[in-house]
Amino acid sequence: MQIEPLSKQKYISNNQKQGINKTLKGVLVNNHFKTQDNISFDEIQDSLLICDNPESYSKNTAKYDIEQDKKESSFDAGKAIKPLLAATAIIVGGTFLLSSIIKKSSKTILKSKSFEQLPDLAVNMNIKEEPQFAIYRAIRDPNYKNIIGAAAVIMMSAVTIGCKNFVDGAKEIWIKKQSADIEKNLQENLIEIETNAFSGKLQTVNNLMAQNVEYFDRVLNKDSSKSSDIFKGFVSFKSQNLESKHQKQSEPQKPNKKFELNKNVKYVLLTLGVLTGAVLLGKFSISNLKKTVNYTQKYANECSEKTIDAIKNISEKANKDDIPRVVELMKSICAKPEFIEEVGKKYKMSSDEINTIKEAVNTSKKTIFADAPTALGGIPKKIQYYCYIDENRGHLYNWILNPENKFTKYIFGAFTLSSAIGYVFKQGMDAVKEVTVQKENAKTELDLRKRLVDVEIRNFKSKKESAINPLIENFDKQLKEGKKSKEELKQLADNILTETKNGPPYVYT
Repeated sequence: MQIEPLSKQKYISNNQKQGINKTLKGVLVNNHFKTQDNISFDEIQDSLLICDNPESYSKNTAKYDIEQDKKESSFDAGKAIKPLLAATAIIVGGTFLLSSIIKKSSKTILKSKSFEQLPDLAVNMNIKEEPQFAIYRAIRDPNYKNIIGAAAVIMMSAVTIGCKNFVDGAKEIWIKKQSADIEKNLQENLIEIETNAFSGKLQTVNNLMAQNVEYFDRVLNKDSSKSSDIFKGFVSFKSQNLESKHQKQSEPQKPNKKFELNKNVKYVLLTLGVLTGAVLLGKFSISNLKKTVNYTQKYANECSEKTIDAIKNISEKANKDDIPRVVELMKSICAKPEFIEEVGKKYKMSSDEINTIKEAVNTSKKTIFADAPTALGGIPKKIQYYCYIDENRGHLYNWILNPENKFTKYIFGAFTLSSAIGYVFKQGMDAVKEVTVQKENAKTELDLRKRLVDVEIRNFKSKKESAINPLIENFDKQLKEGKKSKEELKQLADNILTETKNGPPYVYT
């Protein structure tokens, strides 16, 4: 039996295992127990894509955040208390000024004459609601008709509220159902749009990876003719032409100094024109006011002359019955004492009578306040109730109190029916209008979302490139330095492609 080769093979296998074990032991000991002079982080940097070109990012972010936190967290007692002190001073000062005015007014009343004081006001209680009016009548005169009328008005109020709530509720329910249908149709139409946006983002990622693969293949293999064809099978997205057009349009343009200068000159000329126009209009306004004063003075003089002529014509007759009329005409023109004496002599008045007329004219001259008419203002120091009825419940009340008059019934029925039909028609038109507006808004939203697909993809591509470009720059830097082998650069390129595929911004967001 040939056992010897097997034992030899077994012996070799054991020696190989012992050698491998010694090698692993040496590697582990060297890496974990023995101290090395230089520790390399190249592999972890390549795996995590840590770039050593900090100029690609913001340098002062941490410093700015600390300073910003200090500014926001700092508390200034003076700034916090000053507004409170100012508000307190304004309130206390305003209260003091108001009390001073009241004290000054009460002191002035003691020294002023009666015709210079403010007139008294009557208290007018306006009853505008029909139920309040009906209850007022029932309290004032609780007879059978008034009580039945009040009950009828209250019942109609309850029926009106119930019908109004029903119409309003039906309107809201119908609008809500239509809104749900509109939203459902909108979301169904948005499926295609969001699918296009999602597909465009995928195509953007694939294009970036294809470009990077081609670039890595060219620089690592030093062969510009080679290119990767692994991503050529994808369908191109329709917004690529728009993207290139957008990139051309988004290039920064140098400011046109001549245009800016002309623009500033236009603003200056416009400002001067407005100021000139304001000055001219102000001058014309002052001139118009002066002419108005002259015309008013001329009109007053003419009226005074006509009144004086009328007084002279009336006094020529020297009829005692015309004295009250003459006195009123003298009050209207604030006649001078000489003219009053002249007219009084024509009526052969005594000095006391003439002085009485002078005092009456003088009092009317100084008095600027007048009592309101009793029909409108009421009686001072008395409470006056009056009502203003403008609803159908008032017509129902009139019908209940006057059933023998058929017109009260006809007016109530016609007014109530027209009001109900008008309210239902108005609510229906409002509901139709609101639903129509929602439909048009949904169409506008859909059209906007369609137009924003290209914008969303360009935005996604810009963000993706901002995340990948620093990695490409880092790759170029390490390639130029020549410190890494092709295998290490290949691993770095693979990591960049993985980051391009799976890194932010994410396609699914």
